[in-house]
Amino acid sequence: GSTPVLASSVSTALSKGASIADAAALAADDAEPQSDLNASVEYRQHLARVLVRRALEEASK
Repeated sequence: GSTPVLASSVSTALSKGASIADAAALAADDAEPQSDLNASVEYRQHLARVLVRRALEEASK
């Protein structure tokens, strides 16, 4: 199943003034998803980037 992880590199980058896009890219780079019949590793990393970006944009409102 899915396991949430703390993306400390993202927190650190944001505290140093990184953009949301850069932070989302870090999250995707740090993710270590597994490929299965439903989705490839690349797709899951892309999804991590998109979902983290959306969450950060929403949190910054």
